[in-house]
Amino acid sequence: MKNAPVIGLLTDFGTSDSYVASMKGVILSIAPHASIVDISHEIAPQNIDQAAYVLWSSYRFFPKKTIFICVIDPDVGTSRQILGVKNNEYIFIAPDNGVLKYVLGFIKKPKIIKLGKSKYFLNNVSDTFHGRDIFAPVAGYLASGLPIEKLGPSARPITRAESFIKLPNKSNKRCEGKIINIDRFGNLITNIFVGTEQLPSAELLIGKSRIKEYSNTYSNALSGKPFIITGSSGLLEVSAKNDNAAKLLHADGNSRVQLLIK
Repeated sequence: MKNAPVIGLLTDFGTSDSYVASMKGVILSIAPHASIVDISHEIAPQNIDQAAYVLWSSYRFFPKKTIFICVIDPDVGTSRQILGVKNNEYIFIAPDNGVLKYVLGFIKKPKIIKLGKSKYFLNNVSDTFHGRDIFAPVAGYLASGLPIEKLGPSARPITRAESFIKLPNKSNKRCEGKIINIDRFGNLITNIFVGTEQLPSAELLIGKSRIKEYSNTYSNALSGKPFIITGSSGLLEVSAKNDNAAKLLHADGNSRVQLLIK
């Protein structure tokens, strides 16, 4: 349907159970004209950093007015807040647990509310499945034109906006960061932002490993040897041609990194 509202779903539910289908059923029962896009349902369980990165790296490529529903919610059923965040282009609904930290670090002057109007939830709210009983109906009502201000009062989130780490300058030739995502190819995505800048001669330390090679493409690198590359999101990554950098370097989502400018 032309101009149908778009709803992007991001969860750690996987697709082997009924959770995602139940959410879509609730949304379409309220807003049958909505177009639902699966961002990912393969976020590692309760992995806030990964979810925050995947949301940040994808939301800007969606049509304006898209509604993003993010259900990575290890504290479901507790008194944690559910946030509604709106700027001039998008709406985000997520737990106040850090899922929105990179988005909040990027967008300007967002309006933030706390979801509190139960009349927009399902009648019987489970303590274990707010994705179906709160997030999904709220998405349906928003897609049907409900202003976000109707969902609850203004709120101050406990989630702190988080910016990416900039490249070191001439006076400071070292910066420290971390791995925030490992994709299905085993690429290690850091929180060091390169953007469109030319990366100077540098080396990256991960644990006891020191990566000195840089390549601007995967094909130009040597097979099976970790190298530095600027990924499509503008963040510094470590990859291995025809291999898995995460396995080669024994790295995980908790690994710290240091970038040294020569």
